[in-house]
Amino acid sequence: MLTTRPLGKAGINVTEIGFGAWAIGGGFRHYGPVSENIAHACLRTYLELGGNFIDTARRYGVSERIIGDFFAREGNREEVVIASKSRALEIDDLRAEVEESLRLLRTDYIDIYFMHLPPDDPDQMNRTFDAYEQMKQEGKIRVIGASIKGPDVTGHTVELCRRYIRSGRVDVLMVIYSIQRPLLGEILEEAQEAGVGIVARTVLESGFLAGKYPPGHQFTGKDHRTRWTQGRVNAILEDVQQLKKIAVAPPYETLGQVAIRFALDRPEVGSVVLGGKTPAQVEANMNAASLPALSQELRGRLGDMYHSRTTEFNTDT
Repeated sequence: MLTTRPLGKAGINVTEIGFGAWAIGGGFRHYGPVSENIAHACLRTYLELGGNFIDTARRYGVSERIIGDFFAREGNREEVVIASKSRALEIDDLRAEVEESLRLLRTDYIDIYFMHLPPDDPDQMNRTFDAYEQMKQEGKIRVIGASIKGPDVTGHTVELCRRYIRSGRVDVLMVIYSIQRPLLGEILEEAQEAGVGIVARTVLESGFLAGKYPPGHQFTGKDHRTRWTQGRVNAILEDVQQLKKIAVAPPYETLGQVAIRFALDRPEVGSVVLGGKTPAQVEANMNAASLPALSQELRGRLGDMYHSRTTEFNTDT
């Protein structure tokens, strides 16, 4: 069984590996089609292997409906922590989004509701918090979160995280944290001290750090990785080849395992959210939790290599 960890002072314990349900839902930008039977098989595998934390969003295509249908058929909704997200900022829009999520998820409450692209403006931030707190008082949501926005990580992202932590009004932050983009690591201790839970996302860098794409690979169509220019993709995948030579050695068999452990080894991280398009991918992701922590020597080497390079792996050239 997976180990559970507390999400700050939110009063919720989640398994250290969470199931990211973007890939099974499609949406505006995605990872390619997944049949509903396979999507249900992914969820079933995740739960059978001991997972209890499922992350979705209104923007993730049919993801919420798939999850709702699954639990309507399989039961045990009360045994899992379900998170969803909304881009709505004002109370009327937020209420409509929450009600739609509840309908699709076939549930009376959402455990964690994240602001999806939380606002920068302090006045708007506080109005949005007011709206979320109203939904919390009504029992529609249990915990308030902020998924700190966008595919890129910059100095502004760090400051936005700090603004939300110091507001005293957020329970959980979802942040990008990976070997190649470790910049937000500097806010993890501050979040822990403030009692704010941390969920790490993009740990595998949208699959780049899985190590399966050769340099020169092209993403096409609605694949969300087309947000990176081909030149940037080539540079990232070349870097991955070098990283594999340095980091992959027994007991780690893949770069993906190393990347997952890199995030899991931070004690401030409550859960690492990982997607999967097949049950085999889900199982492989979860197996990384049983591996030992990275050595201090390897963590130090990775830190030396990447601590100042985060922006090289963002979407902009």
